[in-house]
Amino acid sequence: MRGRPGAAVLLAIAGLTTVRAAEIAQPIDAARSALTFRVSRSGETIDGTAHEFQGEVRFDPADLSKGGSVVLEVRAASLETGNRLRDRKMRNTHLEVERYPAIVFRSSSVRVGPEKALVEGTLSLHGVERALMVPATIRYDSGVLTAEGSVDLTCTDFQIPIPRFLWLVMDDVISVRFRLQTRQTRG
Repeated sequence: MRGRPGAAVLLAIAGLTTVRAAEIAQPIDAARSALTFRVSRSGETIDGTAHEFQGEVRFDPADLSKGGSVVLEVRAASLETGNRLRDRKMRNTHLEVERYPAIVFRSSSVRVGPEKALVEGTLSLHGVERALMVPATIRYDSGVLTAEGSVDLTCTDFQIPIPRFLWLVMDDVISVRFRLQTRQTRG
């Protein structure tokens, strides 16, 4: 009788291994992805782009509703708005990229609903970590996962001085948009 429960445990472990084996990891393909941001003030909107980022998405391609995980790391010095003077001030005064070179998001859960996914995790920005909920549309097609969405961040939540020039003060909100696409890996 003792041999049988052991066999059941082995079968259960084998079943768990099979379930985990269905999960795959794919790197984020920065060349086919886009990560942008927007800050505004009355009468002006400034758009920017993150040029250097990397990460990995883990998921079950047979069933996206099983969740998964994502890690995204952005090189803070790669953020650009198209104006060198403004970019230098953004990097040095506001983001302090020498002191805080990376912006990192790590998910803690991914809940996939019928129309949207909700990715919950921690964003580390400017030396501050904050919980973040990010709604996204996720699809898997031809071996590639694509996630699209947007989220608003608040400068003051991350102890980032609100950008200002003389009497002109930008809003406290930074709108971030993303379209992240994975690169299919060969196993």
